[in-house]
Amino acid sequence: MKPPGIWRQGWYRFRRNRGGMVGLGLVLLVVLVALACPFLAPHDPGDQSAMLRGGARAAPSWLHPLGTDRMGYDVLSRVLYGAPTALAVGLGAMAIASLVGIVIGGIAGYVGGLLDEVLMRFAEFFLVIPVFVVILAVVRLFGIIVVGTPLEKVPHLNLLTIIALLGLFGWPPIARMARAEFLRLKQAEFVEAAICIGATKRDILLRHILPNALPSLIVLVALGIGGAVLAEAMVSFLGFGDPKAISWGQMLYFNYEALKVAPWGSLAPGVAIFLTVLGFNLLADGLTDAFNPRLRQ
Repeated sequence: MKPPGIWRQGWYRFRRNRGGMVGLGLVLLVVLVALACPFLAPHDPGDQSAMLRGGARAAPSWLHPLGTDRMGYDVLSRVLYGAPTALAVGLGAMAIASLVGIVIGGIAGYVGGLLDEVLMRFAEFFLVIPVFVVILAVVRLFGIIVVGTPLEKVPHLNLLTIIALLGLFGWPPIARMARAEFLRLKQAEFVEAAICIGATKRDILLRHILPNALPSLIVLVALGIGGAVLAEAMVSFLGFGDPKAISWGQMLYFNYEALKVAPWGSLAPGVAIFLTVLGFNLLADGLTDAFNPRLRQ
């Protein structure tokens, strides 16, 4: 096998990458906010009592540190509660994409031959389909109306459907990387040694090849999480997201018209999206330098 300290060596190189450490800090900050938002939020995210007091689009104050939006919601509270939604979308979509991509790419790379050609052409078919267009088509065909919500006149998808679509159309890059890694590793000496001692194909794949292919795949997963967060924000910004979920894109949809009058309603979720996506992108760059130092050279 590869040296047992591959993860330790990777962490040592990662710590020396300033951009990667900044990205890790931003990601940990988003995770901390997502876990602690019930304790950090100054108000309930569904509280519209400010509307009754005539406080819609109120400027930042001690009572509302980031002001209120046009519907009377506290902006800071909804920004904090948007973090769990963003992480759920990013992690859920990439979990599906990783599972599908590793299975298809691993089989293609290990078996090779005609099956490899068929699976890679199948992956390229999904690769050229814009997932955003697919989401809009699904909204048009299967979108539902939820009565009593601010978006009741617009068909939309629930959050689980958005996660599933992003995952089912986000696996081709992972499959291509998994195929390349399995092609390379199946010819390694430790795999040949495992075959000589009678190891089963299952053991070779799961205990020898897959663990050594994970470092390269983790880079794509980290990059894909940021892309999934951004994609969900775009869908919600267009008004097709889940109105029952608190989303940063939904906040942009509610408040973009008042950007000149009450910019805090749009700037706060926009900054949250920017920092989250930036964090995962920097983290992916740092992981690339840590586990693939030859690319940097």
